[in-house]
Amino acid sequence: MFEGKKVAIWGRGKEGNSLINYCIKNNIQHTVFEGKNIDLSGFNIIMKSPGVSLYNECLQKTLKQGAELWSGTNIFMQQKPAETKTIAITGTKGKSTTSSLLAHILKKKGYSVGLGGNIGQPLVDFVGQKFDFIVAELSSYQCADLMYSFDISVILNLYPEHIDWHQTHERYYEDKLRLLRIRKPAQKAVVNWENTETLVRTQGENDLIFFNNPTGFHIKDGWILDGEKALFSADLIMNLKGRHNLENICAVLTVLKELNIDLKDIEKDIVSFEPLAHRLQTVAVMNGVTFVDDSISTTPETSVAALKAFSDANHIYLLVGGYDRQQDYGVLLSYTAENADKITLVTLPITGDAVAQQADDLDVIKAKSVSDGVKIAKSMAEAGDVVLLSPGAPSYHAYKNFEERGEDFKNAIMTN
Repeated sequence: MFEGKKVAIWGRGKEGNSLINYCIKNNIQHTVFEGKNIDLSGFNIIMKSPGVSLYNECLQKTLKQGAELWSGTNIFMQQKPAETKTIAITGTKGKSTTSSLLAHILKKKGYSVGLGGNIGQPLVDFVGQKFDFIVAELSSYQCADLMYSFDISVILNLYPEHIDWHQTHERYYEDKLRLLRIRKPAQKAVVNWENTETLVRTQGENDLIFFNNPTGFHIKDGWILDGEKALFSADLIMNLKGRHNLENICAVLTVLKELNIDLKDIEKDIVSFEPLAHRLQTVAVMNGVTFVDDSISTTPETSVAALKAFSDANHIYLLVGGYDRQQDYGVLLSYTAENADKITLVTLPITGDAVAQQADDLDVIKAKSVSDGVKIAKSMAEAGDVVLLSPGAPSYHAYKNFEERGEDFKNAIMTN
């Protein structure tokens, strides 16, 4: 479909490299560009990495001149086998674990599954391959220019994020929800009943199935229920800590039921799932102190969810702060104030300064870096305490990504 067209590939990230390989494999002539200000005049097709904002002035100028925009996700969806069922999962938090868990269970049930998108392989890598199911984790960047609908779409939650790419929080929400807006008739959307922003913004949408709803899969009195039917005790799920993970399990169960997958003894498949790194991952226990890496946390809401997951600890030393993306830390400060005797905030540059300024009478200690924060917390923590890296902010100013930040946290535990 790109024959005879002048093709530009913008960006050499993971998806950019996959687009290059796709073009080479299919004998598509192309030119590769990097940077923020690119002259794309004369190109008919623009294939961009997700990290290049849809609202970049150079890109918008080229599109207004008549160029077509393609992504690896759209290329795959345009060419996928008709018999392959597709499930897309997005949300501000929890989408990687939820997508991975769904793929894990489907594989346990004997199906061939491709897991990709914003996790694992870019979907364009799957062109030409056959699967029973494709489970796609989609970021807001990938949803924003989506052209093809999925058989089932999942919205886990919505919180303010990624203002640097989307320019406003309102546009971030709308770009996320494009996943629902472009559905064909009768294609179902699985939506979180307990997330206010999601619930309000999906009012009027057709074919919604709710989780965390009393009539669907939800948590009550320590059990996972389907309506009034108790399925299994939440105490069995030791590998996925925190209520938010139980809520995401409810989303997975909702999808499986919609796919007519047998849910008998489903808890065994859930328990066999190995949690992803940097997501409430216990990385060390030293002298009775538990060190937890939740570097994936990029919003204040995820920091609160992490604190709640360890509410049984004697005391929590929370390492919080990072790249400034206009986060509102009110929800974190409120929760900390309600549990002031159990939480010490160890603030990190850059947004940690704002947290410290707004913390009033809360227990706050400023740290110069993750390593310094670990050193401070380690010197104060006692047996039964938790040292928790859940920054509530991206890592851009100091690290390439959240994985590198998590590794620095782990190294600091051993060296300080």
